[in-house]
Amino acid sequence: MAERFNLANQGKTWHIMARKGAGAATEALWLSLGGCPDQIVATRVFLVHKAREALK
Repeated sequence: MAERFNLANQGKTWHIMARKGAGAATEALWLSLGGCPDQIVATRVFLVHKAREALK
């Protein structure tokens, strides 16, 4: 199963990315859910998204 959420470092901010598209399609688009200058906060938000996905 392809990952739906990703955490990426872009310059001085951390971005939580969400895949928009079906599964592991090569044309799937990654959308930034927002940037955060603090890595710890960004990691926490990322983990919340992963946990919510696992509960579905």
